Amino acid sequence: MALFKEESKKYEEEFLKLLEEWISIPSFYDKKTASKDMPFGKGVYDALNWFENLGRKNNFKVKNIDNHAVQIEYGHGKEYVDIFGHCDVVNPGEGWDSEPFKLNIIGDKLVARGVSDNKGPMIVNFLALKMIRDLEIDLKRKVRLIVGGNEESGFKCIKHYYSKEPYGVCGFTPDAKFPVLNGEKGGAIIKLVSNIDDKSLYVSGGIEFNTIPDKVYINNIEKLGKDNICCDVNNKSISSDNGSYIVHGKGGHSSKPEKSNNPILGTIKLMSEIIDEEWAKDLYKLINEDNIDGKLFNLNIEGKCGILSMVPTIINIVDGKLEIVLSVRYPEVLTIEDIIKKFDLYMKRNNINKFRIIGENLKQANYIDRNSKLVKSLHDIYIRYSGDLKNDVRVTSAGSYASEMNNSVIFGCEFPDGSFGNVHSANEFASLDRFINAIAIYADAIIALCNKI
Repeated sequence: MALFKEESKKYEEEFLKLLEEWISIPSFYDKKTASKDMPFGKGVYDALNWFENLGRKNNFKVKNIDNHAVQIEYGHGKEYVDIFGHCDVVNPGEGWDSEPFKLNIIGDKLVARGVSDNKGPMIVNFLALKMIRDLEIDLKRKVRLIVGGNEESGFKCIKHYYSKEPYGVCGFTPDAKFPVLNGEKGGAIIKLVSNIDDKSLYVSGGIEFNTIPDKVYINNIEKLGKDNICCDVNNKSISSDNGSYIVHGKGGHSSKPEKSNNPILGTIKLMSEIIDEEWAKDLYKLINEDNIDGKLFNLNIEGKCGILSMVPTIINIVDGKLEIVLSVRYPEVLTIEDIIKKFDLYMKRNNINKFRIIGENLKQANYIDRNSKLVKSLHDIYIRYSGDLKNDVRVTSAGSYASEMNNSVIFGCEFPDGSFGNVHSANEFASLDRFINAIAIYADAIIALCNKI
């Protein structure tokens, strides 16, 4: 342990250099530049190419899987240990205090889009693997450090990867918090679509299905006059700018709606109060702050991974066409078919027939027993390096690659002490000191998974 802690400090300068380079690539999904050779757009293609070149420059065995994912491999034996992360990021959005794709260093604080989710953690794991090689430590299994390009918008990368490559015997994704997250909910998208008579009404809020926006923009609501522009809707303020209105909230990751103040919920409530039409009243019946857990639809069933959440993340009303996107996270005791069936049944029983439901399942729920050798080994390693006995193994509402891997969990790279934050929001940040400490943790974890488990 002491050796790894001391050795990891030697990689700080290289870590910052690599992070600055990779962060500068705006690698969010771009439909406009997507093609057969660049399935997720040019930014993601460039970010995958950067990681591929990193492996080659450092004389690792490298493989590009159809520009969906890139792997760096090291070790011996016939079995694989998989460390799977991603290079794609969510759209930067508004509200940044610095350029989102330029690394901003404020003391120990690193600020940029992707610094925590997930480029920083993947560079840390690369340096852990490099440190193992530099120290000439033998690995009895092969390690595949894999970077995907579609984690934020559909998981097509990892599904394609495992359609071409064998599964590892175990592994982890460094895409959330330490110590160990041994279970996660399934993920899905539900869209509510409808035609409305008022073709002049314009509403727009949200870009990413898994991100709660900060604002919703409204034009041409005739009944929202000057006397009302300072009113609050569930603590979401409304402002006016030359006849256009903005419902303000606080954005964030859709897996943690309790940490946000969702302006889409405020907008739906506002429309139900000032638009005297059936669709507006019915929409509020379906989507409101009291129904985030789906209890109106009898979906608030608890499993090992918690209970369902159903969070509106995108709203668009343009030219008489309405579309609401719900980010749905569900425990292992439910399926997307159950959710749609009960949602639809509620609408039929309550004579709500204006909306059509479209569902898309993104990932299944995942649960690994906390007493398994994998979970206990990783947790013990984290405790040895951090001394943290307060934070225990737990499940999460976030979704990760672990659900598509074999015998895998989430293991870091965020420390549960507030040193990482604002993931999917403006001013995403992480701690340099914690990153360097994590190099040692991951080196020990890689050796344990290759040689002991």
